[in-house]
Amino acid sequence: MNYKVLIEENTKKNQDSFNQIGFEIKNPTMIDINMYLRVSTSKAMRFIDTIIFLCKNNFVNESLPILRSLIEHSINMRWIMQKDTEDRLKQYLSDFKEDKFGEYWTNISLLNRMEEIGFMNRKYYDRVVKFTYSHAHVNAGSLDWYEVVKKLSKNQMSPNAIYSIVAQMLGHIVKALSVYYGNNFNFHNDIWSKIKIDPKI
Repeated sequence: MNYKVLIEENTKKNQDSFNQIGFEIKNPTMIDINMYLRVSTSKAMRFIDTIIFLCKNNFVNESLPILRSLIEHSINMRWIMQKDTEDRLKQYLSDFKEDKFGEYWTNISLLNRMEEIGFMNRKYYDRVVKFTYSHAHVNAGSLDWYEVVKKLSKNQMSPNAIYSIVAQMLGHIVKALSVYYGNNFNFHNDIWSKIKIDPKI
């Protein structure tokens, strides 16, 4: 399966769906689900474009920290839209103020949020999320950089394996949108039905 093509086809569907419902936001407030979903989707699309650009230009490992950000961003969208949406959105927006940056989101772990929206296989978390995290965080004072680079090079994912994860996260973004916008965004299952996560990840 060419996952890059799957991503491109469904990002176009996503854009077409927004074109159908229009871009006007009437009387936006600070706690505005419509505004949140549109801004979050735009941010997610930028992550996706950047990952594809890096992979196309042989910067596969360099795309992994951004892939990690895309995973967390997509899971947050799904988790906020899962239930108690207004309260969760209010918490999300208030928690990223200067005085308590990210406090709530570190207390409720990504793994817990993934489990709540339906990720029941811990192996996925260990293989995909921890792998991307390990490429984003290293301790410069205690690592032999030659050995690190050698190890990361050996463990490099293929671009198509990365695209399979990106496509899966795109499905979660579309699913989050469908909760609010309904049938305009009803193609997440079409995306997921075509995905097989590479067992080598």
